[in-house]
Amino acid sequence: MKRAALPFIVLLGIFSRGMCASTPEEALIKWIRRCGGTVDLEIATVNDEGLRGTVAVRDMNKSQIAVHLPAHLAIELGEGHVTSEENAIKLLRLQMQNQEWNESMLPYWESLPRIGSSLTKQTYPAEPLDLLQDRTLAASIVVHSAYTKNVYDGGKPSLVEDFQAEFPGVSYQVYSHLTSLVSSYAFLFPDEGGVARRMMLPLLDMINHGDGSANNVEIMQADNGDLYAYTLREIAKGEELVHEYNTGIARNDQSLFHYGFVREHDPPRLAAQDMPAGNLYDQTFYSEEDYEFGGRLVTRAELARLEGILRSFPTTEREDAQILAGKSGGGWASVLGGKRTLTPLERMFVKYRLLRKQALAHIIQKLKDTLLITNEL
Repeated sequence: MKRAALPFIVLLGIFSRGMCASTPEEALIKWIRRCGGTVDLEIATVNDEGLRGTVAVRDMNKSQIAVHLPAHLAIELGEGHVTSEENAIKLLRLQMQNQEWNESMLPYWESLPRIGSSLTKQTYPAEPLDLLQDRTLAASIVVHSAYTKNVYDGGKPSLVEDFQAEFPGVSYQVYSHLTSLVSSYAFLFPDEGGVARRMMLPLLDMINHGDGSANNVEIMQADNGDLYAYTLREIAKGEELVHEYNTGIARNDQSLFHYGFVREHDPPRLAAQDMPAGNLYDQTFYSEEDYEFGGRLVTRAELARLEGILRSFPTTEREDAQILAGKSGGGWASVLGGKRTLTPLERMFVKYRLLRKQALAHIIQKLKDTLLITNEL
């Protein structure tokens, strides 16, 4: 029982931050340096919503190393196809079976998000899902969180026969939180045998996502297993460092489902499921370019399909914007069950549906313009 206590106490955030003068982020950087790594960035708040990220501490040249993480600090989990639920169990077993290693990793455990702050498909609460105005996304979240609960309850004996017997005192809240962390924080790199595995990488997992031209850092693995984050272009002091998590989260329904965030894209991007044959897991076969002159989706049938999706929402873009602005117009109080203050999660869900509608309206107008040019409208 004593051997199992440390990881669960850390995840619950019970350790006193007053035990040391530095913040968990400062302690993490000092620890990596003591372990033979190098760090040439700082952790800071990077937007008005309080998002934590990494920024350059000085002007940086192209191909400059921002972080060098020694291989022995990487945590190997399951192969690439293994579920996050299984990877969370693997991590718990690693913590229990090697107490010395577990304690040596304390600066990393302390840097991870606390329970309730990592919200993904494993941990979204059911109550606010209606705010998404997206039955497919909401249903997918419900199904996935039910699978996580099923594993905890013993429904997958091939993973763990009796969860409480093996991990006494570990609540479902702790397990689902850990599952969310390994799902959204782990990287995919080959192990010594060349097999692709999920790995948790201290500090590197604090570099936020950036796709397309916004991506200014790349993370690579050297032949000896060490990990490096290096710059792809010149970066100014104070600029946020971002890298592309994976190409399968380019659209907001995908990023919200897997990683717990949405982004404003310029120009707007359709949700994956609003693209023909799109889904929450894969890159879409089509792109917004297919709605331009000569594109594969420049048809009246496609226009009618997109207009039908936009008409199906119970609120308009304007009403959603009023909700986010905290205004009383648009009947938003009834939409939120009389609530007048949104939680951060509720705000993200409303923002998601607003961005989805804006993208639909943008593409619909683009498609109309193109059809007019071709005399098909």
